[in-house]
Formats: sequence, structure tokens, C-alpha cells
Amino acid sequence: MEWCSSKGNIPYYETSAKEDYNVDEAFLSVAKLALEHERDQDIYFQTVADPVPETEQRGGCAC
Repeated sequence: MEWCSSKGNIPYYETSAKEDYNVDEAFLSVAKLALEHERDQDIYFQTVADPVPETEQRGGCAC
């Protein structure tokens, strides 16, 4: 619990996959926080890569 608090109030869940205890709740909480964090980010492409120029084929076969 201390580690979660020290990392910015990350929720702490006691879970057990064997007993099916709190697994869904923990997953949904993490997913919800991830989506909220993603919305807070300014996601955009600052630059667009230049296309690769086509090279002229000189002589030989057309393959």
C-alpha cells in the first residue's frame, strides 16, 4: 500500500484470481485510469515523414 501511495495515489486492491476476488474491480479501475490519463495527453503528430522518392530505372529489364 505504501508503494501505491508513493507513486501518486495508485489504487491498491487485494485480489485473488483463484478465489475470483476483486479481479474485475482491479482491472476496471486500472483501465479507467489509463483512459482518463490518455484523454489528458495531447496526442498528435508534430511532423509527417517525407515520402521516399521513386528512383528512375535506367536500361535493363523492367523488373
